[in-house]
Amino acid sequence: MAIHHDPVAEALRQHLGVCGDLLLLAQAEAEALRQPGPYPAARIQAERKDLLVRLDSSSRLVASQRNRSGQLNAPDCDTPPELADLVRTTLDTIMRVLVVGRENEQSLLRRGLVPARSLPRAEQSRPNFVALTYQRHAQG
Repeated sequence: MAIHHDPVAEALRQHLGVCGDLLLLAQAEAEALRQPGPYPAARIQAERKDLLVRLDSSSRLVASQRNRSGQLNAPDCDTPPELADLVRTTLDTIMRVLVVGRENEQSLLRRGLVPARSLPRAEQSRPNFVALTYQRHAQG
């Protein structure tokens, strides 16, 4: 089954594009944090806000298309391999964004750009926290 005109695949491709842009921003932030000069906080924050709006929109689109089509909802459904690869690539990209973001957070803290009270709760630094959160939301 070709997934070129599949609405779920199109929504996932759009979401993957946004996730890729988030990864590029996180990597640019990491590069800025490695430089000895001043950190461009305002520019990065503005880009992050714009991307978060796009991320919210694309994730809602994926959810609505998934619910409409019934694909990816049940573990026993026959998901086309191309669609499964697209989901896997998207999840891998999301995990890379989270890892780079966490490293950036640590760099910001070391440079004194983030007050300690602004750090996330301890459970968010557990490696399986995100997976458990997704599982809880999938079940509920």
